[in-house]
Amino acid sequence: MENLLLLAESGMGKTMLLQKFRRDRATSLDRASGVLPKPVVLALMPDEPSEEAFFVQVLKAVDAPLHLPARRNRLSLRETTFRILRELQTRMLMIDEINSILVGSARQQRYFLQLLRFLSNELQVAIVCAGVPEARFALRSDPQLRSRVSDIALEPWRAGPELQSFVNLLVQGLPLRQPSPVDGTRIRRLLVERSGGITLSICRALERAGAAAIRNGKERIDLAALEDPEIWRGIASAGRGQLRPAALANGQA
Repeated sequence: MENLLLLAESGMGKTMLLQKFRRDRATSLDRASGVLPKPVVLALMPDEPSEEAFFVQVLKAVDAPLHLPARRNRLSLRETTFRILRELQTRMLMIDEINSILVGSARQQRYFLQLLRFLSNELQVAIVCAGVPEARFALRSDPQLRSRVSDIALEPWRAGPELQSFVNLLVQGLPLRQPSPVDGTRIRRLLVERSGGITLSICRALERAGAAAIRNGKERIDLAALEDPEIWRGIASAGRGQLRPAALANGQA
């Protein structure tokens, strides 16, 4: 099966994208079998890349009961997980925070990558992993996975028209009584420079600016409001340093 690795800095919205994809493919109860199919399953990578912890997370993701005897027996836990995924007609397994694999030893990482290959082959499911850019090194270290995994990067925002459309939608959703003049290159550059192009940081800054505008009675967000240092206090810019200065200067998306 062809698999996918989604890479992005923390705060770019990877988890929300995976959750939306799963929701959009939700199915209704099969009354004949009494089973609610789950064609797409989203599981969180455990803190430690062990087989037992991973299958426990998968079972939790499908709301399966965890019986203590099965948890003590690794083979039994694997067989239980495989049986349930087959019954649920799962065609895609999404694993969030795959970068947690990096906390394991080299031996643990190799074993877990072999487990992913076996799972994909045995169940004939597509595997979609999401994590920070460093996760690429772990998955690419396995020659067989490397030939089966395509990676796509969710890049930080740049000061272009796509960011402008995103900002307009966010501001329109705020309960402000006056129109906010947020169109313009200067505001886009300011948001990118201070947020590092990270989605979460941009959202928090605009929310704070909106709250401040309500408190001070202005009821709108403008450049002066976003230049206030208090708006940006404590907001991380994890993506800073990855943006190309030329792109910022030219306002490219």
